[in-house]
Amino acid sequence: MTQFEKTIKSDVIYDGRIVKLRIDEVELPDGSFSKREIVDHQGAVAVLAIKDGQMIFVKQYRIASQQLLTEIPAGLLESGEAPEAAAIRECQEEIGYRPLNLYKLGDFIPTPGYCSEKIALFCATEFVWDPLEEDADEFIKVVRIPVRTARTLFINGQFIDGKTVAALGYYFSIAARKQL
Repeated sequence: MTQFEKTIKSDVIYDGRIVKLRIDEVELPDGSFSKREIVDHQGAVAVLAIKDGQMIFVKQYRIASQQLLTEIPAGLLESGEAPEAAAIRECQEEIGYRPLNLYKLGDFIPTPGYCSEKIALFCATEFVWDPLEEDADEFIKVVRIPVRTARTLFINGQFIDGKTVAALGYYFSIAARKQL
């Protein structure tokens, strides 16, 4: 049975560069009312890059989790930008390679309880060296991990970044079905 919440009132209390925070008053399916704190997010892309038998990751410190994380290349969608174009741009900025092929793995909603962010997940296996200028506020290190090692690390829970876990899960489940 499908039950929806109806938004009665919505107030934006913060409007930043990446997110907006709003408070929604909603009517619940039983007719009662509640408040929802919502983070509006423009969306993002992430790319599982595989070249010469290695997966290409980036390591970067994330202040929100206060951890140095190993992640797949990723970034925000710019206004009006197609996810495929953003995926190509992010690879060029973060790992220096321009993907020649992009395969859509799926979409991922990291925190649907309070955030509208949706991340389009891609995989690329063919590249040309064509770097773009890195973002001035990002300090990343490119890390190459053999596919078999990355699979073992994934199975053992060594990746904790959500988009990376989702992309690896898609990839390894597809690979298992195709017996790659």
